[in-house]
Amino acid sequence: RITDTMITAAATVLAQQVADDELADGMLYPAVERLRQVSRGVAAAVMRQAVIDGVCEALDDAQIEERLGAAIWSPDYPDYVPG
Repeated sequence: RITDTMITAAATVLAQQVADDELADGMLYPAVERLRQVSRGVAAAVMRQAVIDGVCEALDDAQIEERLGAAIWSPDYPDYVPG
């Protein structure tokens, strides 16, 4: 279940992630180069709000960060060695 306050939390954190130099350049969203960092911040804010709204189990900040670390995909590939 997604609540209105979870959407507001996502939008608020996303807006806060736009750096001053990005705003000066007229950007509405953070640079793509920071996508992973920004996405993690938005996800954490939504999870915290879900706890507050009572739509998920109670988690503290350490548990939220642990779950995010386990769930976020990392693009680490082994080197290809032709056989």
